[in-house]
Amino acid sequence: MYEPKLITESYLKRWKKNSFFSAILWTIVGIIVMLFHRDIDEFTCYLVGIALLLQGVPHLFLFIIEEEKHFFSISSLVNGVLICFLGIWTLTIPRQADGTVPDVIAIVALLHGLKDIALSRRILNLEKHLGYYAIVISILIIFLALAVLFSPMRYDVFCAGILIIIDGIGNFWMWKVLSKKSDEYRGI
Repeated sequence: MYEPKLITESYLKRWKKNSFFSAILWTIVGIIVMLFHRDIDEFTCYLVGIALLLQGVPHLFLFIIEEEKHFFSISSLVNGVLICFLGIWTLTIPRQADGTVPDVIAIVALLHGLKDIALSRRILNLEKHLGYYAIVISILIIFLALAVLFSPMRYDVFCAGILIIIDGIGNFWMWKVLSKKSDEYRGI
């Protein structure tokens, strides 16, 4: 039987806290973007940019403080760099970025979806039934992100808001399940 490699408990706790914070933040931004989808302006760009920085910077710190480098710490680095770049870009040129806010949101959701595949695999190794749900959520997020990126929809900002709400709630759920199943696996 395959035995999953365990991440250090301290890293798991830090990543879980960061992911819960990001999921809640992303869900709130999604609700705001969805409610005000007709009025995308500089404020919305600043809101999205700040939210991205608040998500990206902790990912960078997670990589820096982790002693052992593994897939999850390296994914923190990649996510942190890309998300910070998108956040800074959105903050520095809001007049140009306002037309691409849905694309920026979709790219970040796509990154989250790809990262969620790895989380889904860990959940799948710990419990098959919930792991399949996690994989479906990850694939749904990836599919919706690609749909927002590549379809010229009239309501793409509204769809981007829905996308990040699903992404935030899905990520929150996956971390809850992973945390609970990891604790059960370790006998805590």
